[in-house]
Order: sequence, then structure tokens, then C-alpha cells
Amino acid sequence: MSGQWEIVKAKNDRRSKVPVPKANNKQPDGKAKKTNILNGIQLEDVLPKSQMQNLYSVKTSASKDTKPAAKTKQKGEKKPNKSSPEPPKPKLPKSIEAALLAISPEQFSIEYEESKRSFPDAPIIWLKQLTHFLNQKIPLDVKNPVFSNKPSGFPLNVMPSALRATIEKAVTAAGKSNAQLYFNIALTSLVTDLSKGLATMGYRFFLQYIALNEPKLVTETLAKCVALRNSYQNRSNIALSILWAVGHVGVHDLQSGLKVFEELMLPLLDMKSYTHYVVQYLVELTSRSYKTPLTKEQCFLILSVVHSKAKHFPADLQKKLVENLPTVRDWVMNNSGSNLKSWVEPFLKKIASTPNQAYQNSLCYILMAIFVNNDTTLNEWLRLYSKNLPASTVLFDYIPDNYDSLPPPLKENLITLLHDCERINRELALKSRKDDGLKEAIRAMKRAQERKQTPVKTSGFGRKLLSSLLIVALIAILAEPFYRLSKPQDELCLFQIGRKLADGVLWIDSRLDQIIPKVYYGKAKEVLSPYGALACDTLKVSSNVLQSSRNALADFVDTKYPLLVASIESYAPGLIDNTQVIFTDAFAKTINYYHISKNYLQNEVFVGQLSPENIQRVVVGAYNTTSEKAIEYYHWVYQKVQTSIK
Repeated sequence: MSGQWEIVKAKNDRRSKVPVPKANNKQPDGKAKKTNILNGIQLEDVLPKSQMQNLYSVKTSASKDTKPAAKTKQKGEKKPNKSSPEPPKPKLPKSIEAALLAISPEQFSIEYEESKRSFPDAPIIWLKQLTHFLNQKIPLDVKNPVFSNKPSGFPLNVMPSALRATIEKAVTAAGKSNAQLYFNIALTSLVTDLSKGLATMGYRFFLQYIALNEPKLVTETLAKCVALRNSYQNRSNIALSILWAVGHVGVHDLQSGLKVFEELMLPLLDMKSYTHYVVQYLVELTSRSYKTPLTKEQCFLILSVVHSKAKHFPADLQKKLVENLPTVRDWVMNNSGSNLKSWVEPFLKKIASTPNQAYQNSLCYILMAIFVNNDTTLNEWLRLYSKNLPASTVLFDYIPDNYDSLPPPLKENLITLLHDCERINRELALKSRKDDGLKEAIRAMKRAQERKQTPVKTSGFGRKLLSSLLIVALIAILAEPFYRLSKPQDELCLFQIGRKLADGVLWIDSRLDQIIPKVYYGKAKEVLSPYGALACDTLKVSSNVLQSSRNALADFVDTKYPLLVASIESYAPGLIDNTQVIFTDAFAKTINYYHISKNYLQNEVFVGQLSPENIQRVVVGAYNTTSEKAIEYYHWVYQKVQTSIK
């Protein structure tokens, strides 16, 4: 062996896991490649097996020790959460009224003052802060968006005066332009929060207050409200909230209310979810009295809705609208007389264009009121008569049916008008080309003339009944002294009436003495005093004669009555007593049977369909139907006779 070290290279074992590095491995550019000598070497190949086992056992024990510690830590953190008590939730108020009473007016006023102090140049923020305050204090879900089960003016009318004063102060301080801007902001926020299910009562209070007190500001931006309604038209609760908020402009302003009704509400009339509220709004509008004049277009709009044939139109509300037509007539009469003259022609054209008879009657009703208000309107109708024969025919038919309700001045003017129309009809009949509706106009005018000339027949039953009662009373008073012989003379009705007349004469004498100068009145009394003395003497003599007659009759009865009773008892014993008992029993039984029959008829017979109300309605309906059929038959016979003559 030599003393030098030798490198012993082991054979390349393919099964070995340790790759043998190559010494001559170079880069393509000639530089040697840097290699990591530990590349591919694992701990199992370097360390002994015993050390590897110790290493893994230490790692496993450490991981086991750390995991329970983490779990215990998490459990320890969760325990305090479970044991901590939850704060109690505040109780919701039962109603809006209760929530308003729970709000402190001082706190609400302080909220306004603080927001005003913090943002002196931003009034919109003041109003938003107050609205947010009310939303928090009244966190109620409004089930009925239009408050139909509440009185008119709700909920602002139940708000305490101190809270309302703060709202009024804030809106007034903000100014009209900011109030108008905030109305649109609040309306948009209202529908947004409704869609999210948030509280909205604060918005409702401010919207209602601004609409009631500044209706013109709201109607100036009505287009925005219409656009907002179109966006939420398919969600009835939100759309009804919009109609409710904007509709308050009509409470004090007729023109604003009609504008909102026409542009915002009327397009929804045919939709089932909105029909009732839209019609109810018009009913409330026509129930109020305004001094504002109505335009022709607005009048036609109201009448068209009153006689609408909409599918879901409520019949009870339509009846109320018809009952409110006198209010619409009064609005029309607020126009000046010269302005009403221009109403005649549009009304005649509208009468001719509508086939609805009820609508025609309403137009005639208002047109007759126009004729009463201004006599020149009748001359305007006469001027337009030949060009509006169909409409004039409807008016001529309306006059006889409602002749009794027309005022006397109009009846007198109609007499002259009918004669002038008859003259025009003769002129039109001479034309080779007959105008449409001429025959119907002539027929209707003759019917109106017949009704005008027919005197009102009165049965005179009331007058006869009153006269009969007066005669019976006079006979009873005059006969009282003779059938009440035991009554003192001073207590008789005849003598009591005489004393009242004497007191009346004395009172008249005292009044005349004060009014007429004493010189003239004294002279008159001297002239009339003999006649007065004669009248007094006559009354005294009559009184004495009457008293003597009563005494003589009383003596005769006292003398002869016992003899008469004795003679009757001798011929028919017990007849008088039995007769008295029979008549008393008969009278008592008659009264008893009367009450029994009355109770039986009320409780058993005249109920349901036979109740007095239904019977009256059926009788009136039958009478009206019979009258209409009789009139139709009369006109049919008249036409047949005229046709046969021609």
C-alpha cells in the first residue's frame, strides 16, 4: 500500500436514490453550471433511523399539545358570549296616536334648534333631521296607506299642537322654494323606504302639511309626481301613498285638487286597485264649498266621471256623486254672468254628442241654472236654436219632466222662448231641405207647451181638512158650556179666550198710546168709546144669558134625569149598568186587538220584501215605469195618427 489517498468511485447503482453528480456538466455557452449538492437528498438518507424516529415523535407530541390549547381557548372565548344578557327591545306603540303622545315636544323643538344651529344655511337638512326623528319615534308599519278608516285630515289632525307648531316653524323658516324641493325629496324617500319596509310616518306628516298649506307649490311640480306614480303603478300600496300625499292639495284649493285629480288620479280610474280611492277623492272634493269659479272643461270632466261606465265603478259612490251635483252647479254659478253666456253653445254640443240620458239630464240641470242666473243666455240659446236642433229637443223634453222644480221667473221667460222657437220651426219647415231633428224638436216643443199650459191640479184635501177641523173646534168651544154643566163659568174655554182677547186689546192700546201723539189718539178714543161701551154691554148681556141657560139646563137635568133613569129601570132593570159595562169592555177589547194587530203586522207581515221601505220603493218604481210607458204609448199613437193623416 502506498501512503497516498485514493479516490474510490462506487459503481453506478440504478436502485440508489442518490443521483451521482456529473463533473463535466456545462452550459451551452461554455460556463460551468452551478449545482446544489443537496438537491434530491432526503433526511432519511442522511440521518440514522433512530434519530429520525426521535425527530418525528417530538413533532407529533408538540402538535398534540398545541391543538387542545387552541380548542380550549376558543371554548373559553365562546362562554362569555353565551352567558352575556341581551338588552331588552323597546316596545312598539300600539297606534299612531299613542306614539305621538309619547314624543316630547321639547325634545322635538331642541332637535330643530340644534340642526338649525349646526347647518344655518341648509334648510333641507333641518327638515330631514326632523323627519328622521319622527320616523324613529313612530316605527309603525302602515297597513292602510290612505287611512280610509280614519277621519279626514288624519294623521296631522291628531298630532299635538306643540309638535305641529315646530313643523310649521321649520317649513316657514325654510321658505317656499325649499319647501317645494323638500316635498319632492320626501315623496321620493317615502316610496323608497316603503319598498324597503322602513318606517315612513315622518315623511307623511311633512308631505301632508306642505300639501295642505302650499298647494300651488305642489302642483307646479306635478309632472315629477306623475313620473313617480308611473314607476310604482304596479305596487298599489306605494302608488296609493303617492295619491294620498299629493291629493291633500284639494282640501283648500279647488283648482289644485281638480288638476291633481285629472293628471294624477284619473288615468287609474279603470284599474281595480285604485278605482274606489279615485272616486272617493272626487266625492270628497264635490262635498266642499268653494268660491272658485269652475271652467267648462272641468265641469265636463266631473260630469263624465259622475256618469262613467267604468267596470269597477262603485255604485254607492256614484249615487253620492249624483247627489253632489248641486255643489257643481254652485261652482259654475261662481262665474260672472257675461262669462256664462259663452257656456251655452258648448253645453248644447255636449248634449247632442252624448248618448247617455243621465249625462244629458245633468247637463240640462246645470244649463237651466245658467238660464236662471242670466236672462241673456236664453237669447243665446234662441240664436243657436236652428243649428242645434237635437240638443234643443233634449232640453224641450227635460222642461216638462222638471217643470215644477223650475223657478217662476224662468217659467215666464220660457213662454216667450217657446213662441220664438215655434216661429223658427215654421220658417225651417218651409225649406226644401229639412234640417235633421226638426220633427223631434217640434214634437218636444209641443209637449213642453202642453205642460206649460196645464194647470197644476190640487185635490184641496188639505184645505178641506183644515176647514173641517176649525168648524169642529168652534162647535166644541160653543157647546162646552152645555155638556159640562158642572164646570165653573170662569174655567170655560170661551171665557178664557175672551180674557186673552181683552188682554190683547189693552196691550194694543198701550202701544198705540206710545206711538200716536196723545192729541190724535185721545180724540180717536173719545169717538170710539161709545162703540166700545156698547160692545162691552153686549158681551155682558150674552154672558148673563149663557149663564141663565146653563142654570136652567142644569135644573132640568137634575129634576128630570132621575125620573128618566127610574122609568128605564122599571121597564128594563139593569139595562143602564149593563150597557155601560158592555161599552167599556168593547172599548178596552178594541184597543187591545188594535195593539195586537199592529205588533203582528210590524213583526210578521211587513218585514223583508214587504217592509214599508221596500213597498214604497216598489210602488214609486212601478208608478215611474207606468208613466214612462204611457208617455211612450201616447207618442207612438200620435206618430201613427200623423203618419196616417199624411
